Amino acid sequence: MSRSNKKNNSSRVAGVFLTLGILLLLASILFQNQISAFIGLGLTFWGAIFALARNGKYIESSLLDATAKSNYSTIDRMINDLRFNGQGYYLPSYPQDSFLPDYLRKLKEPVVFISENFDGKPSVDELVSGKFLSERNRGIFITAPGSGLMAQMEKLLQTDFSKIDIQDLIGILPRCLTEQFNLARLVRMTVIENGINFAATGILYESLYRSPTSLKSVSMLGCPVVSAVACVLAKSSGKIVIIKEQALSPGNCGVRAVLKYI
Repeated sequence: MSRSNKKNNSSRVAGVFLTLGILLLLASILFQNQISAFIGLGLTFWGAIFALARNGKYIESSLLDATAKSNYSTIDRMINDLRFNGQGYYLPSYPQDSFLPDYLRKLKEPVVFISENFDGKPSVDELVSGKFLSERNRGIFITAPGSGLMAQMEKLLQTDFSKIDIQDLIGILPRCLTEQFNLARLVRMTVIENGINFAATGILYESLYRSPTSLKSVSMLGCPVVSAVACVLAKSSGKIVIIKEQALSPGNCGVRAVLKYI
């Protein structure tokens, strides 16, 4: 069935439910019939649900996959051209409500530093100036692939992850990724020494890990979902985070990752 037909069917169902519901409510008032009132309220409620649901915006997962793959391919080109075979370091960002002078605003943005070797002390001057190439450490600063998703989660939850500790995070994030954003069927997170274990079944971007031409950037930075979790962990802990391990689960039914503080 085409998308337009689905929308038309949803509109018809909504119209029928609302019409019957309103008629029964009017009848209940005229004839003082409580049963008609309850049925009318139920039909009106579901009619409103269908009417609102048909206006939702849905995107095919294959389109999201294709968009993400093109972004990672671009990062791969940069990494290969600069001959980087190192690690992706998720740098902690400042709380959104912290007072910073205008010239320090960029310190609130989630950034990943890709480098062969890194001493764990990013140059504040380079971060503030929004540099791409680091002169102090041989590497590049890029926007984290999961930064947009982290921002949307903060907006939905009406919170700042810098104010949430790790124990609360492992209860909040799985529900947010599965129930609110439908990015995976099941997500499990457990606290380990200096980090977390992350496992997701039916994750939306699983195809990135199955790419015939292996994407180096995915193994460094994780898919957008794993990247978002790394961003959240860095912001919550105030520490630099790396994706230590990452692989498809046995039977290729999901993705597992180990995220560590350094």
